[in-house]
Amino acid sequence: MAASVASELVPFRWPGQWTDPGLLSLFENGPINCLVFDSPAGAVADAARKAGISSVVWKSVNPAPVNETKWDSNAPIVALTNLVWPRIKLAQSGADQAAAGPTGAPWIDSNCWVARLAAARAPSKQIWLGFEPPKDEPPPSENAYRVAIADAYAAGARWVVSLDAKLSASLPRGGVSALRTWKGILSTLDFFEKRKAWRSFRHDGPLGAISSFAGEDEFMSVEFLNLAARRNLLYRVIDRSRLEQADLEGLRAVIWLDQQAPSPEAAAKLTAFAKSGGVVILSRPAAAAIKGERELDCAVAGYRMLSFGKGCVVHALRDWDDPYFLAADAHNLVSRRYDPVRMFNGSSYWLHFSVSPDKRTQLIQMVSFGGGPRAGGTGTSDVSLRIRAPHSSVLFHAMGAEPVALQPVGEGRNLEYRLPPFEIYGALEVTV
Repeated sequence: MAASVASELVPFRWPGQWTDPGLLSLFENGPINCLVFDSPAGAVADAARKAGISSVVWKSVNPAPVNETKWDSNAPIVALTNLVWPRIKLAQSGADQAAAGPTGAPWIDSNCWVARLAAARAPSKQIWLGFEPPKDEPPPSENAYRVAIADAYAAGARWVVSLDAKLSASLPRGGVSALRTWKGILSTLDFFEKRKAWRSFRHDGPLGAISSFAGEDEFMSVEFLNLAARRNLLYRVIDRSRLEQADLEGLRAVIWLDQQAPSPEAAAKLTAFAKSGGVVILSRPAAAAIKGERELDCAVAGYRMLSFGKGCVVHALRDWDDPYFLAADAHNLVSRRYDPVRMFNGSSYWLHFSVSPDKRTQLIQMVSFGGGPRAGGTGTSDVSLRIRAPHSSVLFHAMGAEPVALQPVGEGRNLEYRLPPFEIYGALEVTV
């Protein structure tokens, strides 16, 4: 399959019990153009081909967990498994009560960090996320399906849309509720496919996270990505094997997450970054790679900060054993004042920040896991954003509505943007 073809595919997992080719009518004039079968399905696949719909067998795209994926494969698609159903995690009591993380904020299950890691390790390939609705729970609502789609697209991936058993059984019979959910799925896919240009944007932040993301470094590095994203510490994923060619422009800091010391070539890259004004954070075993110059005050316990050229190097004084606290330390070492965007009253939103190839447009995406148009910290407060970079205009996108220009409001000495009510997903397209 050519890469140009793979980039246009919008996949759907064809239910095994669907044997009637007539069900292809569900896809007429819709965004889904690729059926994914568990096994070869002759009659349906033939009818799909005649209707201009592609088809693949799931095993043919070599689906695998992130730690078993062959990143150097020539295949144009990376299909990932062992993922979560995106949602606010409920307390184990079974009540309609959200579980909370160490900060008291709702604990959100998301696959976005996995998708971003895959994009960094397999540049230019299409990332497919293979996960299904939970089987031992009530069927997902229409909005739950829309959140699952938005969580994938906001990270630059595509979900292989999979239906729960009840929806798979009801949809062919034309059930009213099933058709409403199906239309919601299609309209959400259509919203994102009409904004394909955003897929070329690079996910970014003030921190570059460097690792092999494998072997003895896998747990700490991938959990760092997960937990940093949960606290809205925006970052750029950097595969250690590509560090020498990596673009570090625009980063305030980089963190070397691995136990192995940087190679001479990698150390030279990090040294140049620090000398030019950046902050280099090194794990304890890697600290000797850049010794630094003059000791500086460090407000974060467990670290030693030294000047180096125009920047500085930060040495961890102890082995990292808790990725949650490491993410918090990294955010404090980088400093929140370098966050390209600050969000207020949005504890149930997952924030994404990316930049266009020409760097003239910034994209701030929010996926709402709270289930309502005011799913912020209290469910009633306005969600607002503060944008760090000078900019000329802000256009707000939400599903089911035309884009609208936003005007800033004064908040003390700062300018903020108060967001209109929206469900599931909102994005600010910022012209800089």
